[in-house]
Amino acid sequence: MALDVTLSHTRGMEPEAAKARNRRRVQDLMKAIVGPLPVEAFLDAFIPRRESWGKAPSLSRKHAFIAVPRHATTAEGICGPLLKALRKARTHCPGYSFHDTSARSLHPRRLGYMKPHICCYATENFDLVQHSETESRTEFGYAEFFIDAKPSPSHDYFVDPPITSTIEGRASHDFIAPAEDEEFRKHRDRALGQHIGYVTEIFARQPRVAVFSISMAGSRARLVRWDRAGCVVTEDFDIRGRADLFCDFLWRFSQTTHRRRGHDVTVEVASPHEETLFRASIKAHVKLQLALEEGATLDNALRQHYEPGCVAAVHVLAHGSPANAAHVHRFLVSRPVVSPLRLTGRATTGYWAVDARTRNVVFLKDTWRAYPPVDLEGETLKRMNEQGVCNIPALVCHGDVPDYIPHDEREVDPRDVQVSETDEYQNEQSVCKVMEDKVVVAKHWHYRVVLGTVGYGLRELRGTEELLHATYDVFHAMRDALRHDSRLHRDISVGNILLVREEGRDVRRGVLVDWETSCRVDDTGKAVEPGRVGTWQFMSVEMLLNGENDRQHTFQDDMESLLYVVLYCSLLWLPHALPTNQLVAMFNVLFEYSDTIGTRRIGGNGKLVNAYHRSHSDRVAFPPALQEWMQTVMEYHHPVDHTEEEYADRWTNPEYLDRFWGDFLKSHALDRDDRVVHDHLHATGVYKAVSTAASTEAILLFNGSSDERTSAPPRKRTRRATATIDAPPVEPRRSNRIREQQERVQVAPSSSKQNARSKARPRARRPKTSSRKK
Repeated sequence: MALDVTLSHTRGMEPEAAKARNRRRVQDLMKAIVGPLPVEAFLDAFIPRRESWGKAPSLSRKHAFIAVPRHATTAEGICGPLLKALRKARTHCPGYSFHDTSARSLHPRRLGYMKPHICCYATENFDLVQHSETESRTEFGYAEFFIDAKPSPSHDYFVDPPITSTIEGRASHDFIAPAEDEEFRKHRDRALGQHIGYVTEIFARQPRVAVFSISMAGSRARLVRWDRAGCVVTEDFDIRGRADLFCDFLWRFSQTTHRRRGHDVTVEVASPHEETLFRASIKAHVKLQLALEEGATLDNALRQHYEPGCVAAVHVLAHGSPANAAHVHRFLVSRPVVSPLRLTGRATTGYWAVDARTRNVVFLKDTWRAYPPVDLEGETLKRMNEQGVCNIPALVCHGDVPDYIPHDEREVDPRDVQVSETDEYQNEQSVCKVMEDKVVVAKHWHYRVVLGTVGYGLRELRGTEELLHATYDVFHAMRDALRHDSRLHRDISVGNILLVREEGRDVRRGVLVDWETSCRVDDTGKAVEPGRVGTWQFMSVEMLLNGENDRQHTFQDDMESLLYVVLYCSLLWLPHALPTNQLVAMFNVLFEYSDTIGTRRIGGNGKLVNAYHRSHSDRVAFPPALQEWMQTVMEYHHPVDHTEEEYADRWTNPEYLDRFWGDFLKSHALDRDDRVVHDHLHATGVYKAVSTAASTEAILLFNGSSDERTSAPPRKRTRRATATIDAPPVEPRRSNRIREQQERVQVAPSSSKQNARSKARPRARRPKTSSRKK
């Protein structure tokens, strides 16, 4: 289960909106598929042979999978014989076992309940999976790799170019197989989306750098390696006739290191003593931040950060220090407060953590940064801390994640850091275009930053007083960053504002976090890097309307985003009488609306209309003080006709807003505990499906009439019809409006003593200690 930074969107394996979720996964992946690679080249690149392994077993290697049919009427017709063959060929993958996973589900053929057909587990860990509850997803916490099957070769999502193709022919070939039948295409897309979902869940439950999977279409197989940049896919091969390729993969996988198998070996299981320390430290900090006494409420709040038996130690090698054991920091973590929605990209995960040495509670941010960065977030924070910028987090340490943790004075080679590898193969001569476009994949570097400021998100606000005080603190942070470091934040949003309780202060302080996408300004006060960054719901009108995505961000854009943060929070968690259906409609228009003109995405129509006419905000009656603040700041932002002269230059000069806001807080007695949770997905996190029948439909892929591989070029794909900017705002697609049911994420690692293999395995015992080498 993945949780976004606002804690309002999830993307896991739950049944609700499963079809829309799978469709979104496929759309995301189209930009990041690299293939096909020859199988031998794939194996040599990702699991290179070592002389120390010795000779691979040759027993029954040639005909190991001859019993697998070329095609079948169901996926089970492929998986049954394949599983038997894998178990007979166990000498090719010593230390690992293969098991039918798909049957371990309440509804094996329904989206949201489905599991991979076959999973590979370390043998010593299988008992933990076997004894877990069927409805759990423990399998994803222990799977080393998985095999997903379709009945016929005609169901393959990909199509290789003809063997006789020239280099130019391969470059012009589309790797995505054509599908003339629309219904078949939808089911095939759904199957790929489900496959991507399995990978995403493994990443969410295990500390991973990469994941391997095998896609079967009849007896034909493709090996796939996934990382945060995308996936590399091999040419297909028939395991009946080329069993040697399949056996070679199994042998190499069993003999290589944990790191080569895709594990992040800088994460390991915490000791029982460290778990006790973690629990006590986190409980004390929760008690302080929420002002709670001992009891059930405190215990429930603790569970948001701690899963018994699932505490891991995460290592951070300090940036700028000698890369040896003396500069390795050890932090204890359990359940994250944020984890990535998507497989690819920055994939940010955030934890309340405990410094194992100082016992201080800190915040650990684990992310995959794009390379090269203008500034590392840690370096930005260090500099602004030294400059005295107020209301930003204190930096503890930061650094790129090494391939391994040094245990002596030897230093880690700067080149031995965890990076994505998919991008390194996009220019291979064998690689084809995808959806008629050349694949362009960006490299990502694994990076951690640890902050000494730990609190709760703005969505946990108690009332009007806390909302307006905290956002005023953030306004000061924005001004200080511009004044001292010539820097714009560029992602002012609900998820990037913390509420931190401090001694001697009645109202929690607002802290502006996540400076990763911040940017220096030029002499005119505009961002030196043009284009949109940040969170769509809170972007300014001008940034949303800029379809070319080349506009330079300004401080006024950040001010406008802060206004939308206050409006967003007020609509969801402060008193008003707007009916639920009108609240949903207003959110769609103001915060979610987007449209596509050609290849350009635009939005902001609802915000623009409201700026000119207040046609949306005036329909809401907030408490008098909040209403006064809202109306005044909206006039500062964009005065209506009759007040235009009175409020001239109020927005261009931030001093006016600063003065008004400060005087307002001093002169008004604001409600401290007037929180109201309104009936909206973003407020409650509860997805309300109109009907579950459509979302739990099985993936229906029937056997095709032939198992021949098609090499015909795909038909021309049509783009969405051009929309006009004058079109009135409409409700965005359901897949954009409704994200999924919020669940508390259970992500806490557990592993063999060498490597933490999994996260968030409900009711699972610790795995047995492995005796295999890394």
